[in-house]
Amino acid sequence: MSSSPRKKQKGSQGQAINVEVAAQDEQTLSPVLALFPATKPPSSTPFAMYRSVDGAQTVLAAETKDMEFESRNHRVGTPSNKDGQSNGEETGYSAEYMLGVHDPRTNTLTLHPAPLHTFQPTVKATKGLHSTSNANSLFIQQKAALGTAFGTKKAIRAINAQARNKLDATSFGSEGGLESFLTQSIASTTELLPTLSAVEDAANASRPIPPFVIDAATPGAVYPLETVVSRNELAAIKTDPFMSAEMHKDRIKLLPYKRSQFVHDHIRSFVASGAAGNKTKLRLTIHFSHLMAFRQFAGFGREIDFISLKEKMKEVDEASIMALVERFTEKLSTGQGETRKMTDWMQMKLLSYLLVVALKIDGEVTDVNKLAEDLEMGVPKVQELFKSLGCTIIAPSTEERALLVRSGRASNDVEARKCKRAVLRVPLEFPKERRGKAKK
Repeated sequence: MSSSPRKKQKGSQGQAINVEVAAQDEQTLSPVLALFPATKPPSSTPFAMYRSVDGAQTVLAAETKDMEFESRNHRVGTPSNKDGQSNGEETGYSAEYMLGVHDPRTNTLTLHPAPLHTFQPTVKATKGLHSTSNANSLFIQQKAALGTAFGTKKAIRAINAQARNKLDATSFGSEGGLESFLTQSIASTTELLPTLSAVEDAANASRPIPPFVIDAATPGAVYPLETVVSRNELAAIKTDPFMSAEMHKDRIKLLPYKRSQFVHDHIRSFVASGAAGNKTKLRLTIHFSHLMAFRQFAGFGREIDFISLKEKMKEVDEASIMALVERFTEKLSTGQGETRKMTDWMQMKLLSYLLVVALKIDGEVTDVNKLAEDLEMGVPKVQELFKSLGCTIIAPSTEERALLVRSGRASNDVEARKCKRAVLRVPLEFPKERRGKAKK
């Protein structure tokens, strides 16, 4: 190996060191430096070197069980062909280093060129995915070229249309134009979507319940009376016959529905205390009986027979019956004309109005169990209906349980605990929609 002229420099101990640069020999392997920005292979991994025909470029390659490593000692992305187009490679090193080997016997430091190789790792498991994608892309391009050269006019038009409709990163202007367009489109579209609170407000407004005031200051103002029953309906209810009747059974005969314990108890209470301060609540109690009768005689899913309904509710004036029909039935078209029926939705609406009237009578705190018995429904179902109105279900206190046992409403303390009450409070809160899968 020939060497360049020697240079003498002083060592760390003051002695002169001969420095020489080793001549490059294409047939001899020279040392190299390796840079692994990502994954570093095990130290025992064997590497192989490959040279270009002219010897200007070298490639180091290695592989493990899961990874492949490949590096080139040339710069990338510089125009190098005669047309000025980038071929992705350029002869020459991206960085040049020298390694010094000191021979203490001759006190000589020999510098060897050591090109830097930056390694790019490739995961073997994903390598086939890229090659498949490239192969598919090449196949599509070749197919389009053949179709353009030898295809029919119809095929050529289809190929041109497909090319015009193709979207890539440079669509809509410049690099990243497609991404920018999609981002702006999504942003502008999502601005039109309703907020979570707006969706909840819309869901609450569509409930089959009386109109409500969401920001009411008192529980009594949550469901305004005129939205539950009209003034004309209340005014049509006469209380004098109930007050002048000598016996309780005579008062019950004035009602269209006579089997409600809730109605029996409240009529006794109002008559005993005098109607002067309870006239509105007495009318509401009688209206509660009207609703119970309509629920029984109108019938779920049956066509409304106005003549039969008037006969069965003869204690109620005709205008009030027609108001109930209008409020709690739907108009449906049949082959023989139009008719009215109490649908599922209207049945839920009628139950909601019944419970709101009960809350009005009892001052926004009412007995769930007693109403469940009158409606011939399970207590849990009635509790859910009260919750849909914004009520809270509470258990009786110790004193209230003792009172229930003394009054005979409950046989013992355990049974008294089951006597729940529905309380309407402000601010009004409706139950949240359940999310996720229901528990089995």
